[in-house]
Parts: sequence; C-alpha cells; structure tokens
Amino acid sequence: MDDKEIVLSYKDVVLRVSDLNILKGPCYLNDQIIDFYFAYLSSSYNADANDILLVPPSTSYWFANCQDQQSLVNDFVEPLKFSSKKLILFTVNDNEDFSAAERGTHWSLLVYDRSQNYFLHFDSLPGMHRYHALKLYKAVKGFMGTASESSSKDGAKTLKMKAVGSAAVPFFKEAKTPQQTNGFDCGLYVMAIAEVICRWHSCERNGNDGDWLSAVEREVNAYLETTMRGEVLKLIEDLRKQ
Repeated sequence: MDDKEIVLSYKDVVLRVSDLNILKGPCYLNDQIIDFYFAYLSSSYNADANDILLVPPSTSYWFANCQDQQSLVNDFVEPLKFSSKKLILFTVNDNEDFSAAERGTHWSLLVYDRSQNYFLHFDSLPGMHRYHALKLYKAVKGFMGTASESSSKDGAKTLKMKAVGSAAVPFFKEAKTPQQTNGFDCGLYVMAIAEVICRWHSCERNGNDGDWLSAVEREVNAYLETTMRGEVLKLIEDLRKQ
C-alpha cells in the first residue's frame, strides 16, 4: 500500500497510510495525528456548548512563531473567538526550522482556563519545553479578553477582539504532569490530557463536581504508552467504516 494513500478524511484532516504507520510503531507523533484527534474530541464533546477550543497544531505553531506579523495574528485570532471560550488548548512544538513542517522532537500542551485566567503548561518531560511554551503564551495572552461589537457606517455589526487590560493579563504556570517513560510518546500525553479535559468539561456542564486539573492527575498515567496507540488506530478504523 502506498504511504501517500488516503485512509480517512475527517472534518478538515486527511490521514494517510504513513500516518497510521507512525501510530503503529514507537515513533514521535506528527501534526496530522494530533490534529485528527483534536478534531475528533471537539466533535465528540463540544458539539452543543462550543465553549472549549482545541487549536490545531499548525495554528498553535504559527502563533508562536509569527509575533512580527501582528496584523496577520489579529486576522487569525478573530474567527477562533478566543473571548467566548472557557478553555483553550494549544499544542507546543520545539521545531526551530520554520521552513520545514513535521519537524521537532517534543510535544507539550498549553491550556488557557478562563475561570482562573491563567495558562497551564503540561510537559511530560519537565523543563524540556518551557522556552517554547512561554513563546506561545506571550504571543496569545493578549487575546483572551472580552469581545466587543462595533457598528460600521452602514449599520453592519462586526466583532472586534478587546485585549485584556494589564491588570487582567493571564499568568503562566507549569502544571503537575504525568511523566513519559520513553523518548517518543510525548504526543500521546498531549492527546490523553486533552481528552480528559474535554470529557470533564462535558460532564461539568451536566453538574459534575470537581476540577479538571484533578481529573488529569487522576486519569492520565504511563499506562497510556501501552494502550493509546491501539485505541486511536481502532478509532480510525471505526470511523472509516461509517
């Protein structure tokens, strides 16, 4: 079977044979696999409320590395409607070669929680990604404020992002994170933590007590290194049959 052959088109994500091979082997996960899983979580847990946002890896990477193109950043932020989201999940990648996609050696997760007005960084290899996470945090922290409507001369209403005031700028904090036991499963931890957050959020809307941080500590552990790749492969196969 050709590595470039398409095995699944899901939402805006296309998975090929080469992506499945990455999942099958002890390999560092690529953007496509995480993008697919984020799209699946968003569709599964966020269909009604639409108040949690899982930012695609390519978009998170672009935010982190395009601070010198502020007008373009503004254009990217507006349709994502950051100000209406209770939780926003960004991936962090350490690729330094901006001309080449699918590079890098580590994934981590940066989560904005509006209820606490902070960003929490989940890194399954402590300290490995702080620099890159802070770079992303600095790029997006000013866009977490409220949205405001304005009217043009013809009466049409437009939504404009209103940056948070200096006193309300979200702060950055390293989060207690389950630790990987090898050098290649960081992407699985990103996906597993994202899933727990989405599941907790879905239950929270139905009156669930507790907080999502406790849910992550309780439910994510190194056991996922032996099970999650197979679970994602089965999910892809099940979606192919639909």
